[in-house]
Amino acid sequence: MKPLRAAAIIPVLLLVAFPLVSTPLSAQASRSGAEVAAYAVNGTTGAPLGGFGAGAVKFDANTGTFAAMLRPPADAYDFERLKHAGFALFTQRDGKVATVGTLKARQVDGKPDDDAIWPLHRVNFGSTAGIAVRMTAFAPFDRRDPGRMSLPYAFYEFTLVNEGATAAEAALALRLDVGNAAVHAVPGKGFRSRAWSVYAAAEGKPAVISAGGEAGFLARGLASDEGAGGVTGTAVKVRLASGETRRVRFVLAWYEDSDPERSWYLGQHRDSSTVADAGLAHFGALRANAGELVDRMRASNLPDWLKNQTLNTLANLSTNSMYKKDGRVAFAEGQWTCFGTMDQMWHARQIMGQLLPFFAWEELKYWARTQMKNGQIHHDTNKMDVGADRALRSVMVDWDDTEHADYRDIARWVDLNAGFIVSAYETYEATGDRAQFEAIWPNVKRAAQRILDQVEQYGSKQYPYTFDHSENSYDAGGDPNPFNASLSAVAYKLMTRLATEQGEAALAARYQTAYDTVVASFRARYLNEAGFRLGKHSEGYFGGQWLALTMKLGEIWPAADHDFVLARLNDYYQPYYRGLGYADGTYDEWTPYIVTHYGGLLLNSRRAGEWAALQKDAYQRQYLDRNHVFNHPLNILPLVKTPVPVATEIRSKKQYISLPALWRNYYDIVGYHRDARSKALWLKPIVLPEMNGRMTEALYASPDGYGTVSVTTGGQHGQDKELLFKPDAPVEVRTLHLADDFGDDVSVTVNGRKLPVRRTGSGYAKELAVDWHGTVDASGLKVTVSGSPGAAPPPPPAKSTRPAPVDSKSLARIDPYKPVQASKAGKSAGTSVEVDTTGRSYVSSINNFDWLQFSRVDFGAGGATSFTATVMGAVPGAGIEVVLDDVAGDAIGSLVVPAGAEGKAWTTVSTPVKRVTGVHNVFLRFHGSSQDSLMNLDRVSFGAAPAAAGGGATGR
Repeated sequence: MKPLRAAAIIPVLLLVAFPLVSTPLSAQASRSGAEVAAYAVNGTTGAPLGGFGAGAVKFDANTGTFAAMLRPPADAYDFERLKHAGFALFTQRDGKVATVGTLKARQVDGKPDDDAIWPLHRVNFGSTAGIAVRMTAFAPFDRRDPGRMSLPYAFYEFTLVNEGATAAEAALALRLDVGNAAVHAVPGKGFRSRAWSVYAAAEGKPAVISAGGEAGFLARGLASDEGAGGVTGTAVKVRLASGETRRVRFVLAWYEDSDPERSWYLGQHRDSSTVADAGLAHFGALRANAGELVDRMRASNLPDWLKNQTLNTLANLSTNSMYKKDGRVAFAEGQWTCFGTMDQMWHARQIMGQLLPFFAWEELKYWARTQMKNGQIHHDTNKMDVGADRALRSVMVDWDDTEHADYRDIARWVDLNAGFIVSAYETYEATGDRAQFEAIWPNVKRAAQRILDQVEQYGSKQYPYTFDHSENSYDAGGDPNPFNASLSAVAYKLMTRLATEQGEAALAARYQTAYDTVVASFRARYLNEAGFRLGKHSEGYFGGQWLALTMKLGEIWPAADHDFVLARLNDYYQPYYRGLGYADGTYDEWTPYIVTHYGGLLLNSRRAGEWAALQKDAYQRQYLDRNHVFNHPLNILPLVKTPVPVATEIRSKKQYISLPALWRNYYDIVGYHRDARSKALWLKPIVLPEMNGRMTEALYASPDGYGTVSVTTGGQHGQDKELLFKPDAPVEVRTLHLADDFGDDVSVTVNGRKLPVRRTGSGYAKELAVDWHGTVDASGLKVTVSGSPGAAPPPPPAKSTRPAPVDSKSLARIDPYKPVQASKAGKSAGTSVEVDTTGRSYVSSINNFDWLQFSRVDFGAGGATSFTATVMGAVPGAGIEVVLDDVAGDAIGSLVVPAGAEGKAWTTVSTPVKRVTGVHNVFLRFHGSSQDSLMNLDRVSFGAAPAAAGGGATGR
């Protein structure tokens, strides 16, 4: 290894745990802060930090270790521990050496003093021999330069403070095991190899940067020059006067090209060293970007839980993003290893259009170019005909591959087409980028026509433009037809507006007719006691109304219908009293959907208290068990009866694609909405009950930049408002839209000038429209609204007499050693039950990703080691995975079912499973390459371990 020379910059060292004597963390003292901030998200295994579509790393501050996911996305490859990776510290004062071989966060009441809030991770390492050490790690977040944001690197800035009375030396090292790779020292920077590089720098006065093996660092504060491969690191050594502060920077860069098409950066860089060079060059700017987003988000008086929950959904930019070498952009679903998933991702794309419009447009372009010839938008964009292997599924289809197979037949899926239209409109409205929109307008028209075709094929004759036989995102049961009908109403409204703007009058008239018809038919069919059938996923039946309100399109159905729906949903879900319900968690309802579809209806109808009970419960289920902060599945999580303040789970494969949909609720609360085409500006903040009538500097993001909304409320019902809108960059405004909660009298002044007011809209979409033409700069726009009170907000709902959902722990136990009819499964997703001529009931219509759940299966103390299934008519490659307790969990066994001879005979097949004991919920998860039914399933059983034969579910 080439020896390093002293340099005038300070980076970090990549090393493993050093075997020398070090200062115990318990001795690390004091002046580094006594308490962990109440808002801190501490105790996770680290925020995932890495470029868009480039992989990510996590630093576990509690253990001082790293994990990495170098081949995105996480649901295909996931995070694995990095061997021997960590930070080390050397100090020397007055001839005395004190060291820490593996830096770990300072402990406060048994919990680490850190804060993982994407794109930052702040860690307080405490004080060693009078040298206080803190770190701010960050991802490459860059709203202006997508290239800088899409590289495989993570950043670590250390702050060293000499708290002692005399001068001291301090050195930091970042180490890892590079295996057998050739390693080269780069003078003044650190070490490089093809796969890994660690470069470092220091602010201010010169520092000594060394690179090499770990030997000697804890003795001298310098990495040794010897060695090739193995544990290698970069070290930075500085001198600090008494009371002096120094900052040291590390760039950790990687390069993974086992698939040469996997990532965009592979076309830009030759190895990890050039990535590390770019990281050093842009370190300061990227540090400022990440800090600005977090610090300004947290500067408002919005509840800490809401800010943390919302901001950390952006971890998907590191864990779920894909950006291929040729420019294809998509997001992984998480949990199921589908890519793209238009039905889920359109919910989350709103914040992409506001925060990172480049990627929003690029993703829409990919969807447009893979649109089917009949106009249908696909569900996914990865190869789904490769079986259950997640890694094999990680290949995305090519540009213009319009007829590829989805995870199942999506011919009846209306929401995919509506979601594409919604996303195209929202991104166009946010950016005003007419050229980008014009490029996909033909695809938007074809998607809309496809909905009309689906109305013809799967629609109702009795209730025109609603559906009888459609399908959609709700592939795990429930009635998909109401959601499709209400969502199509939004699509028709958008098409009417867009066609009018494009000068296509006949097209606009066609969709106006479709809109008018579906609104009337939906009302007649569903908005009555008999038609609105409560049950699984009924939270989504009125999804179109929610979407229209949050998109500021006006209400679709009047307030009386809105109230009727909420009364029905309240009777079933009871969020004000039960939160999400389902104490032991469930896949029967989905967190991102219920919190937006239903929660959004509550927020947009002056029921913030009910919304808060729902969404805060979702937050607590996720954050009281720190293992879920960056690994939240689609399911409703179980109530946390015993908090888990320190996580051990490094994986993020369950992190779900639609979680950033929570930004929609955040924007409703902040109240900012702008149409960049018409220059209309909505300022309709919702001051939550716990905010004491004021909102201060609530952050929003738009393609123009950041800005804040502040408001002070007054009046009998909080209808009077003093608003201050402050964009960072100048914003042109032509019309102001304000909330209208007033009686007969209302007055609006803008920057001290009273202006005429038009009262527009109806029901929960009533607004005050003010024609104000001008440009708002950073000094802000002050709007005062006052008047007589209108109707009071709706009162809290009555408590339902309907029983709470059954906790599976109360059910009778199942003996797995006796055959169990598959049709007796307690829960199922997507399957059907049929009865043959002999009276035998069996499960049919089994498609890819469908599942069955058997609750409270008692394997006893001896346990089971095999699984047996009786099947018929399996298609080639169809299989069953056996999973415990979580439908997205790891399989304990799997089998490939032999192909059946035209479904004429039942066949019994068996497979070994990992030994399982005790009581569990057992899931059978189905997979296969065919879009048709994979098999029929008659019965299942488990085989006892040899020593437990005949043990059954007894003696417990």
